[in-house]
Amino acid sequence: MLEPHAPEKPIHSWRDFLVHIGAIAVGLLLALGLEQAVELVHHRHLRAEMETRIHGALEADLKIDADSFVQLRGNLAYLTELRNAVTARIDGAGAPAQPPLLDRRIALFIIFPGLAPYEAAQSNGSVALLEEGRIRLFNRLSFARQLMLVARDHFFSETVRLESFQRRFVDAHGFMAMNAVTTAVDVTRLSKPELVEYRERIADLIAATEQLRSRIDLFDLEVRSLLNGASSESQLLDEALKARPRGFGVRDEDRQEP
Repeated sequence: MLEPHAPEKPIHSWRDFLVHIGAIAVGLLLALGLEQAVELVHHRHLRAEMETRIHGALEADLKIDADSFVQLRGNLAYLTELRNAVTARIDGAGAPAQPPLLDRRIALFIIFPGLAPYEAAQSNGSVALLEEGRIRLFNRLSFARQLMLVARDHFFSETVRLESFQRRFVDAHGFMAMNAVTTAVDVTRLSKPELVEYRERIADLIAATEQLRSRIDLFDLEVRSLLNGASSESQLLDEALKARPRGFGVRDEDRQEP
């Protein structure tokens, strides 16, 4: 920074005084301009660095989502087969048969996508370096993720309810949502009221699983839209919703790997 200082020789006229003051003013303006330019370049660098970190996290989220879709597809297939077997037993039909009591498809270990770099920027205030439009886009992803986490908690609650029912009849260890292959109940051992209750618990978990998968799917599509260049919140939502199949649900075969 340039600093004002006393003249090297005495000032004898107003003209000398004004020249001296002008030189000081020009020096200060140049110093301020230089400082602002340096700060602008620094902010631009921080903004680019933040965008890079956020984009890296989003690309990692897509890989996490792809694995989650595979696990949830197998889990839903198993639960559907189990529900159909219970219904057949209630109706007195011989088929379809119950899937294996120890079926690997029941075990899940879902890793949920995150927005750690963006959340860190919100915490330390550096998010203000982003343009308002970019902040709105990232806030939209954050909102979609929060809805996904609500569905996650409901899903966990329903898995515990199903496991609580099963443990009334079998000695099971671990929890299916923590990658444990828990033992299902042999439906031939259940009374009709117990079968009806078992079917209700299974149906509730199927609904919670489908809701969770749908929430992960919407978050995944919004991430893809942003990474593909969506420049506004409305464009991001339009592209995400148009990419979804007809009806409420997800066709995993339509989901492409990142």
